[in-house]
Amino acid sequence: MTARKVVPMKKKFQPNIALFIFLIIIIYVIVLGWNYLTKEHISIYEVNTTEISDDAPLYGFILRSEEVVNTEQEGYINYYNAEGTRIGVGDVVYTVDQSGEVNSMLEQLQSQGTATESISSMREVIASFQNSFSMSSYSRVSDFKFSVNNVIFEQSKGQLFSDLNKAMKSSGKGQEFTRVKAKKSGVISYSVDGYEEMKQKDITAELMDQYGIETRQQLQSSESVKAGSPVYKLVTKNDWSLVVKLDDVYYEQLKEMSTVRVTIEKDDISFNASVILFEQDGMHFARLSTARFMERYINDRFLELEFHLKSATGLKIPNSSVLTKDFYVVPSKFVSTRGGEKGVVRQKVNEAGNTVTEFVPLGDNLSLEDFYYINTSVLHGSDVLVDEQFKETHVVSSTEALPGVYCVNQGFCQFRPIDVLYQNKEYTIVSDTTSGGLSAYDHIVVDPTRLNDDDFIE
Repeated sequence: MTARKVVPMKKKFQPNIALFIFLIIIIYVIVLGWNYLTKEHISIYEVNTTEISDDAPLYGFILRSEEVVNTEQEGYINYYNAEGTRIGVGDVVYTVDQSGEVNSMLEQLQSQGTATESISSMREVIASFQNSFSMSSYSRVSDFKFSVNNVIFEQSKGQLFSDLNKAMKSSGKGQEFTRVKAKKSGVISYSVDGYEEMKQKDITAELMDQYGIETRQQLQSSESVKAGSPVYKLVTKNDWSLVVKLDDVYYEQLKEMSTVRVTIEKDDISFNASVILFEQDGMHFARLSTARFMERYINDRFLELEFHLKSATGLKIPNSSVLTKDFYVVPSKFVSTRGGEKGVVRQKVNEAGNTVTEFVPLGDNLSLEDFYYINTSVLHGSDVLVDEQFKETHVVSSTEALPGVYCVNQGFCQFRPIDVLYQNKEYTIVSDTTSGGLSAYDHIVVDPTRLNDDDFIE
């Protein structure tokens, strides 16, 4: 029997559809990734309203017209005027007695007064002490004590000495104390710090670094004082000054100013102060003077303050968004409207050599004050424009570079002018009232260096 020969059959090709689709997807992803990596990306920023403040705290040294008054007698001192009040020549400021009985009598008189009169003021003193107290400034406890006494003085001033005089006479001790009257008028203080004689010429850089070092000494005491000891201080003028040390940036800003707005950080009080700049000890200084709030800071020597010169409120944009663009500047009277479109009438010479006029639409344009800023692609230098109403001509020549940004709200680049209010290293604050400018929530290009007007943003 003859063996059969087996002939292998060729298999019919059957493509793997799943593998084919998978390869297509892989290729598509690779193409998309390549396009993403090689394509220049346009970053968009949404404009928002905010405030930028880069003001560093400054420390001012207070100069005042002040005199320290010393007692001529040894003994116990008792006062009759609240601190920060104004006294006149001949007013009784304090009494001196040798035994200390006057102090006991005063305590009795004050305890007989109605406590309800001073409750409101006392609450304010206590609240202020609670809000500002910290263990690092424990010396404020003594200040609190004198503030409480000052409230009592304030409620009883004008009657305390006369009541004392009557009480002492009725007890047969009317001649056992000496009353001392003011020789000058002014605002009274019961503390000294050793800087009362300081003048502008004495200011140094080292002195300005003494902020935070406590040198103030309270003069009110229950102990007997020696003759020649200071008993009170009198500020004789309302005018006072804060001397501050300036860096170069503040110096450049202030040298063109005659007044500046000052805010005291201690209690957020603001006022306008006149500015005088001077140089001393190799440093720039400013003397800021005012006649307001002298009594408020009568016991301060240094105050922390801000100018708010390095701050602004407006629309915040990245510095990288700002570009400048040249425009031809044309007086507004040469711009007219035809068919609902703004344009200018330009002279030209036709093929026959005759001078004729044509209307040139302006397209996108900016109107600022009495001028139109026209794109340099619309007009050319030496073009002659005609005011047909008054038969005047204007030769296009001057250009002006305007700062601005590219706004892409509609998907393509539109130049918007900006008015810069303040700028730091990263951001710029611009006005939200610029004609044809930006508004909150506009979208702008972060880096416009490779873009042009009307470029589409994908």
